[in-house]
Amino acid sequence: VVDPGTGPVARGNNWLECTQSLDAADIGYGYRYTKRLTLPPGRPELVIDHTLENTGRKVIETSVYNHNFFVIDGQPTGPDFVVRFPFELTADRDLKGFAAVEGRELRYTKELPAGTSIITLLTGYAPDARHHAFEIENRKVGAGVRLSADRPLSKLQFWSPRTTLCPEPYIDLSIPPGHADRWALRYEFYTL
Repeated sequence: VVDPGTGPVARGNNWLECTQSLDAADIGYGYRYTKRLTLPPGRPELVIDHTLENTGRKVIETSVYNHNFFVIDGQPTGPDFVVRFPFELTADRDLKGFAAVEGRELRYTKELPAGTSIITLLTGYAPDARHHAFEIENRKVGAGVRLSADRPLSKLQFWSPRTTLCPEPYIDLSIPPGHADRWALRYEFYTL
């Protein structure tokens, strides 16, 4: 890392906001990135708001994603979990007999041993924010999490070792100089 940027952290009773600024004038890029995490009062939710402002002289064109590492009560990745999407799924590779795609669901057929993981690109989504969503449930402990976003998917990768389930939804950004873009992710936690 040549320049990690600078930025303050602000806090409130139910939120945390981090800002990072970087000016690489010698190559034409600059940005101000703000990420705000909010716990809405009285609701089992986490909202992550993102704003990326282009302060440079070149267009910022990139894909971004939020690393999702879901662990529910320390349960190992296996048949107690199901991952549900709002569209019919297609996996781009073999899931090694540990999971299978069935309609709108990715279901585990057996527990993943230590040192083993599955990874695939999932397709079938439309260019519509309603498809940028998923649910992960663990039937053994009776708990789940639901993600929804306000931007369409550009790519959906799914990675899973024994310890976590990681849907990685990407969005594309193209921000001209002097402009900004924003997107939000909402995580709702629930019991079955």
